[in-house]
Amino acid sequence: MKTSRKAHGATPDAAQRAVRAQVAGDRPTAVAAWRDVLARRSKDATAHDALARLLVADDLAEAAVHALAAWQAAPGNGEYAANAWQLFTHMGEAGEVERFRRRVAERNDCVGLIGLGNALRRSGEAVRAERTYREALARFPEVSFTLSRLACLCAEQHRLDEADALFQAAAGRHGGRDVVTRTAPSFLAALQAGPAAPGQTIRLAEGPRFASRPILVYVSCDAGYFRLFGPSMIRSVATDSGLDAGICLHVVNPDGETEAMMRATAAAHDIGRFALISEQVDLAPLGAQAKTYYACSRFLLLPDLLVRYRRPMLMLDIDLMAIRDLAPLLATSAGADFGMMTNALKRLDIWSLLYADVVHISPTQRAVDFLDLVRRYIGHFLKPGTAHWFLDQAALAGAFLAGHGTEAAPRFVWYPTDIHSSTVMVDADGRYWTDDSAYFYSVRATGGGQKSLDRLKRRAGTIAELRALQPALFAGG
Repeated sequence: MKTSRKAHGATPDAAQRAVRAQVAGDRPTAVAAWRDVLARRSKDATAHDALARLLVADDLAEAAVHALAAWQAAPGNGEYAANAWQLFTHMGEAGEVERFRRRVAERNDCVGLIGLGNALRRSGEAVRAERTYREALARFPEVSFTLSRLACLCAEQHRLDEADALFQAAAGRHGGRDVVTRTAPSFLAALQAGPAAPGQTIRLAEGPRFASRPILVYVSCDAGYFRLFGPSMIRSVATDSGLDAGICLHVVNPDGETEAMMRATAAAHDIGRFALISEQVDLAPLGAQAKTYYACSRFLLLPDLLVRYRRPMLMLDIDLMAIRDLAPLLATSAGADFGMMTNALKRLDIWSLLYADVVHISPTQRAVDFLDLVRRYIGHFLKPGTAHWFLDQAALAGAFLAGHGTEAAPRFVWYPTDIHSSTVMVDADGRYWTDDSAYFYSVRATGGGQKSLDRLKRRAGTIAELRALQPALFAGG
């Protein structure tokens, strides 16, 4: 979240004092100053938004109070709506049931009811959670984020038409990713029966030893992400994954410098095993939603790659690194159509149902049909105004939940979420050590810095091995 903003309509002195404190990193002073603004102007959207951002580290519920107030004061502001949506989704952990019950008893507000519903659902009390969400809808019908919470609960229970109607109702009220979330089997069936998704214009440079490899690793991103993460990520696959893999590198809208970097990266690791794909597409009509295309472009091309090469594929996010032999992990999903992670209940949304950062795909017809449906789903929404972030995740979830009809469903193997590393140690020479069991180090999964991968040059072993060799480094914990 951004932390500074011009305070339109706020009390000038207090608002300026708050912004100065935020810039200086003085949270207590900033909170006090923004509260002073609200004491004079109780519906100041800027002040409420700033307080929501400042309080999120301390109390999600109190942050949600101000995020909701900001959106209600400026209902046309999509950023305010998105911030409130996020907080209403994430607040309410399983261990906070009693805390939110006390809040409902004392304050009797919508934030308390939705937080209680989330906490009950996370603790496995789905009946009570639904009852609580419905109470919130009845008493606070103006708060449309409750529709999203109830929709996700219904989807989890495979009440798919009911969930779909709730998502559409929520979308009509506050927009955002609810717009692209559909779970009705009839909607998925119409996509399957409709026209194919439009193709992409690409330039393919295929090395002579690419297609014959027993597995193909596929990575797709925009030019900026490739420059930031690509060389380190590709090096890790080529040297640390243990795979005799062809590597397909797909970059959207690369400039000349990026294309040269793609070729140099491939040349450093036997260019003959690479397929380099450059895609040029006009993203100006998407405006700020262009980043959604970057996330989705791999799913637009993936079914064609699977049909063309008829090889098992491993699709990986660009901002992760392979940190050990991947063969044992892939062996667990070798007999399935897909191997991937799932963690829906952690965040109480269906956008977390299927994770797309590590996807092992067998070249079966079931896999091709599933991916074609995902592509059709994405193509339906990948247009100006509806290309919302997380479209790819929504498409995966929709196809998984409601896309099989009378046909046999693909077989999935679920990877545990701790295949990602949460720790990495690196020295001044770029040697790095990782934890003892994970298969990947991931910037997003671990909250690492955006430039952390660039520092990692050569894997030297595990942290346990380093601890044994140099115990003094770990003295005192």
